[in-house]
Amino acid sequence: MLKFQDDYTTLIVAFEDFILLVYTIIDYLYQQFVLASFSQRKNVDTAKMSDSEIITLSICGELIGMDSENARYSFEKRNYRHLFPRLCCRTHFNRTRRVLLQVTELFRQKLIHSFLIPVGR
Repeated sequence: MLKFQDDYTTLIVAFEDFILLVYTIIDYLYQQFVLASFSQRKNVDTAKMSDSEIITLSICGELIGMDSENARYSFEKRNYRHLFPRLCCRTHFNRTRRVLLQVTELFRQKLIHSFLIPVGR
């Protein structure tokens, strides 16, 4: 069970539910913390996937333990395409993911502080 705030608790049954929860939080954080100059960079309006979707897949892909960008992309394409139907090509996905590394790290830190995850004893 993950605890987001003291008055709100969510039971995560499937990894897909976790992906959707992370996407919701990432999209909220993106709207709050990413500068307009960055979110309105060149060609971002013609992209198939939003920055929030790419960051979500990046974070969730790391959680399943795949180190290879290509293997992770193939796994996500095969298993979670229904959650992200506008999945872009692998090269564009990985290139954009690298552009978003600093934003991803900021969100990762915010997520760590948002979820109260008990440490194993």
